[in-house]
Amino acid sequence: MGADSQTKTILCAKTPELIETAIADRKPEQSQTDPYNRAPTAESLAAELSQSDSTLSGVQFEKALQTCSDVVHEAEVDRKLKEIGAATPILPSEIGTDFNFKREIVWKNVVGFLLLHICGWVGLHLAFWRYCDYRTTLYTLWLMYASGQGVTMGAHRLWSHRAFKAKLWLRIILLWMHTLAGQNCLYVWVRDHRQHHKFSDTDADPHNANRGFFFSHIGWLLSKKHPKVIEYGKKIDMSDLEADPLIMFQKECPSINYCCEAGVPASLMKFRCAIESIIVTKVPASINIVVKEPTSSAGAQCAVRVPPP
Repeated sequence: MGADSQTKTILCAKTPELIETAIADRKPEQSQTDPYNRAPTAESLAAELSQSDSTLSGVQFEKALQTCSDVVHEAEVDRKLKEIGAATPILPSEIGTDFNFKREIVWKNVVGFLLLHICGWVGLHLAFWRYCDYRTTLYTLWLMYASGQGVTMGAHRLWSHRAFKAKLWLRIILLWMHTLAGQNCLYVWVRDHRQHHKFSDTDADPHNANRGFFFSHIGWLLSKKHPKVIEYGKKIDMSDLEADPLIMFQKECPSINYCCEAGVPASLMKFRCAIESIIVTKVPASINIVVKEPTSSAGAQCAVRVPPP
């Protein structure tokens, strides 16, 4: 039993090499006899392998060949991938940047970003001149910090680069903070960032720095993607994120998540501050008016009743 298993191990280790040698030796013969240049069959390889190793009996060889079938398949797949990879540019230097490419502007994004920046300036003006409650200002500053951590600590360090490991509760918090930022769903953010590092400063880079400062910061969000970005984005390995149900739920329902996780808490906080402002400022003033009016009326009545001297 030990000798038989040892023989199988040696054969499994030699199988890919023997197949490559057999295919290389048979190519000239196939070009002459086989007009379709078909690959060698399993039966022909079995015959050659049995001839190359005379220490195995027929039954032992069948068992060994069955054990090594997965190895044979992996060798064929590996060879095919090498052929495909040889014809597919994967280095940034082989992709380059086509400066003659004209990008198409997405005007709805332009208008959306313009409105967001106008609202930001209006909010800054209201906060600076104290037109809004100080608690609203503090809450806004906290939202800015939390959403920034969701992007930098969550989407960037944890999910894009896998720089550390996080428990479930921390992943949920970071995912919620990333949703607050409104920077698309986490899946797309991570895919674009991994693609940026893999194909930096090429047409396959979503924010190619060779196209200038403005494009690499915000211009790439205002125009349609380069075809290379779409093509090579499909080759980015996202299996780790696809195995996370929380991330996939955010990906499938981005609008619902943004409204529930970002819009509702912010609206509730603003409603609470507004109610407190009404209670603190308006209600006491109304009470004072109600209390003082009967007093002044009674005083007037007393003054009328007192006869002059």
